[in-house]
Amino acid sequence: MTARGVHGSGGRHAIPSRMTRYPSALFAILERRPVALLCLGILLVWLMAGVPFMRLDVPTNLWSDRIFLLLHGRLFLDWPHIFRTDAVGFPDGLDLFGFPFTDFTERLLQFLTTRLTGDVIVGANLYLILIVAANFAAAFWALLAFQIRGWWCLAGAFAFAFIPYFGARSTGHDYLAAYYAAPLAFLILPRIVAAVRGRSLARFLKDPLTLVCCVVIATSGIYYSFFALLTWAFAGLALAARERNWRYLPAMAFPACLTLVVLVPILAFFVVVAPENAGTARLASEQPIYGLRISDVILRLQQFGIARNALQNYMAIRGTAEGVDVWPGPVLSAFALLAALFGVVLSRERGPEARPDYERLAPTFIAYLVFCMIFCVPYGLGLIFNLLIAPEIRAQNRIAPFFAFATLLVFFGSWRHVALWLQSRLGRSIGGATAALGLVALVLVNSAGSQALFARQQRALLRQPAFGAEMTSIRSTLAAADAAGLRRILQLPVAQWPEAPPIRDFKPYDHFLPFIFSAANSSRHWSYGALEGTDALSRLQALVGMANWPCVLAELSPGDKFDAVLIDRRGYDAGELAAWDSQLTASGARLVNDDPVRRLYRLPASQCSQPLLPFDRWLSAAAGGEALLDRGWYPPEPWGRWGRGTTQRILLPNRELGQRGLILDLRMMQLADKNGRIPRIEVRVNQTLIGTISAARPMQPEDQRVTIPPTLLPPTGFTTIELALEGGPIPASNVTPGDVRLLGVGLMAVRVQEAK
Repeated sequence: MTARGVHGSGGRHAIPSRMTRYPSALFAILERRPVALLCLGILLVWLMAGVPFMRLDVPTNLWSDRIFLLLHGRLFLDWPHIFRTDAVGFPDGLDLFGFPFTDFTERLLQFLTTRLTGDVIVGANLYLILIVAANFAAAFWALLAFQIRGWWCLAGAFAFAFIPYFGARSTGHDYLAAYYAAPLAFLILPRIVAAVRGRSLARFLKDPLTLVCCVVIATSGIYYSFFALLTWAFAGLALAARERNWRYLPAMAFPACLTLVVLVPILAFFVVVAPENAGTARLASEQPIYGLRISDVILRLQQFGIARNALQNYMAIRGTAEGVDVWPGPVLSAFALLAALFGVVLSRERGPEARPDYERLAPTFIAYLVFCMIFCVPYGLGLIFNLLIAPEIRAQNRIAPFFAFATLLVFFGSWRHVALWLQSRLGRSIGGATAALGLVALVLVNSAGSQALFARQQRALLRQPAFGAEMTSIRSTLAAADAAGLRRILQLPVAQWPEAPPIRDFKPYDHFLPFIFSAANSSRHWSYGALEGTDALSRLQALVGMANWPCVLAELSPGDKFDAVLIDRRGYDAGELAAWDSQLTASGARLVNDDPVRRLYRLPASQCSQPLLPFDRWLSAAAGGEALLDRGWYPPEPWGRWGRGTTQRILLPNRELGQRGLILDLRMMQLADKNGRIPRIEVRVNQTLIGTISAARPMQPEDQRVTIPPTLLPPTGFTTIELALEGGPIPASNVTPGDVRLLGVGLMAVRVQEAK
C-alpha cells in the first residue's frame, strides 16, 4: 500500500495531524517491508506463547506421547547410533524405523537443536519454539502470495499459528504440531492460477519456490503430504469446472507428482528396511468417528440451551482418542459455517474498487470448506479414507490446519467488505481503526486458549506432585545404578511397545524415562522396548512368568546378561510388591534404591544350583497359562486354531539342561472331521529340523514324544522348540461348521523330562 493510500487523497484527509502522521508513516514503511513485518510477527508469536517466561531446562510435558519426542532427542545424542540401539529393548534393541519417520524436516530440526545444546529437554523446548515460528512464517508468506495487505497477513498468520489444534498437538503428537506444510500447499495455488491464465505452464514447471514448497511438504510427514495432495486435487477440479479450462488438471498434477517423487522413496525405504517395525496397525472399526468438528461452536450453542438433547446425542458420536478442541476455534469455525451457508453473498463484488486477485478464488475456497466439513461429518469421507487407504491415518482431525487456512482466505475476502462498509459509515480514519480493532479482537478471541501456552504448561507441570516424584525417582535410580556399577537392567512390569495398554496405574511408555535422562553414549542397557512377537519379549515374559519357581531368578544373573531389576511400583499392588521383594531377596538380590516410584535391585553373580524346569509335571497350554508356551497357545476349541500364527514355540531355559538331552511330551488334538487329512507337524529345535510328528486320530487327545539331543542345548539362554504344520492351517475365517478339511491342531499340555 502506498503513502497516498494510507493518508487519503484529499478533503479532510489531505493534511494529517501530527498525532497520526508518524504512526501512519511507520505502518506504511513496515507494510512495504514484509521481512520487517515477519520479524515483528515472530516476536509477537513468541510473546503470546510465553517464550520469554519459560525455562528451557524444564519440560512442558513429561507424559503420554511427549515421551516419544524426548526419546528421539535422547537417541539423537547417541549419533550415529540413532536408527538402532541396544541401549533400549535389551537383550534385543530399539530402532526408529517403528516410528513415522516421513516427518523428516521436523526430526532434522529437533536433531539440530538437541545436538547443538547437548540436552534433551532444551532441544525439545527449542524445537517447539521454532515450529510455532515456522507455522507463523509459512502462513504469513502464503497470505502475502494472495495479495492480502501486510498487516492483515500479520493478523492472519498469528491466528493460524495459535489455532486450538496447535495447543492440543504441542502436548502430545509434537510433529503434527509442526503444520507449516498446510499454508505452503496453498501458496502454490496463485502461482498455478497465474500460469494457467497466462498460458505459461513451462515457466511454472521451473519455478524454484514451487519446487522448494513441494520438497518441504513431502518431507513434513505422511499426514500433511496426504492432505496437500487432496487440496491440490480438489482445487484443480473446482477451478477446471468453474472456468472450463482443462489446463488446471495437469498444472495441479505437477506439484502432486513432484511431492510423490520425494515422498514415495522415503516410504519405500522404511517399508523395505524395517517391514516388521512399520508401526502398529489400527483397525478401521477402532477409528473414532469424530463428527462435524466445528465443535467449539456446537458446544457454545449447547451452553445456551439450544437443542440441548439433540446436541448431546450428536456430540456423543466421537471416539476417545482425540478431543474436541483441535479445530480452528470459535471465530474461524463460526465463519466457516457462515461461508458455507452464505458463500455467494460473501464472495459477491462490492464497492467501486476492483477486487484483488485472491478474491477471485473465494468460491473455490468456500467449496473447499464445504468439502472439509463433508470429510469430517460422521460416516463421511474421512471414515471412508480410513477404511480404504490407511486405518491409522485418523484423518478427521488432521485436516484441521488446511481447513483453518482456507477459512482465513475467505475471511479476509469478506473482512475487506466489512472494512469498506465501516469506512463509508464512520469515515475513513475511524472506520479503518474500528475494522482494525475488530480484526485484532477476533484474532485474540480465536487464539485465547494459547495465551502464554508454553509457560503455562511448564507451571502446570511443576505444580504436579507426580512430576516432582518422577524426577526425584529418575535421579536417584540413575545415581544408584552408577554407584553400584549396574549396566544391564530388567524393567518390570514387562511390557511391549509402542501400543501397550496401561498396567494398573503404570503406563508402559514411562519405562523410557530413566533412559531418556541418562547420560549420552552411556553403556547402560534397559530392557524396555521389545516389540510384540519378538524373541526378546518372549524371553523376558517367560523369565518373569517362571519367577515363582525355585531359584529361577538366577537366570537373570550375568549368565543371561542382566545384573539388576528395576520395578515400577505403579504396576503392582502392595501384595505383589511384597512377593517380588521376597523372591528377589531369596535369590540373593540386594535392594540398592527404594523411592515412592521405583525399586532397584542388584542381582547376585552366583550361579543357581537348582534346575529351572519342573520335570515330570504336565504344563497346561490354556490361554494365559505357563510362560514356557510362547506366542499364544490355545487348548482345542470348537473350530480350533493353531495359536495365533502358523508356527508356535515352546521356550525352555537352559540352566541345568544338556548333559543327557531332553524328552518333550506333547498332548495334542487334531481338529478335523474324520474325513479330514492327517497333518504332519515339523519340529525344529533352535531352528534345526529334527523330525516330524503326525496325528493318528481326529478329535481325540494324543501324546507325542520328541527327543532333543544334548548337542542342541546351549549352556545359557533358552532353547526354542518350533512346531509348524506342513502347508499351514486353514484360516478360521474360511471354515464352516460342516467343513471336513483340516482345521488345525490344538496343543493341550506339555511335559519335560531328562533323557535316560
